[in-house]
Amino acid sequence: MKVTRASDYAIRALIHMAHKPTGTTFMRSELATECDIPDSFLGKILQNLAKSEILSSERGKKGGFKISKDIAQITVYDIITAIEGELSLNKCIFDDDFCNLVHSCTAHIMWTEIQDSLIKMLKSYTLAGLAEKY
Repeated sequence: MKVTRASDYAIRALIHMAHKPTGTTFMRSELATECDIPDSFLGKILQNLAKSEILSSERGKKGGFKISKDIAQITVYDIITAIEGELSLNKCIFDDDFCNLVHSCTAHIMWTEIQDSLIKMLKSYTLAGLAEKY
């Protein structure tokens, strides 16, 4: 598993947004400049975050994006899965038909335990906690 640049940019942009007063609306182009993220790439990222209801978007002259949830409730896991989809270290973890040894394989048990630990850790970091350190 590798965290993509899109997930990294999403986390950076959200930390920047969380640092501002609650309810602040951000225009994509200004946010791209302030966070040093390519504008068109950020547009795709913000749309994925809006689809996941981490952000809300408004059209029009005073439109833009704003955080739609309590930042203490948004985790790094939420952000990464909004961008990447569900995390899986090995296909056997989420697809029992992938390998017929899934119920007797020590490696499967190991991958499952590692994945569970990774998800637990990613869920332990909140946007509010990250914004405090920003």
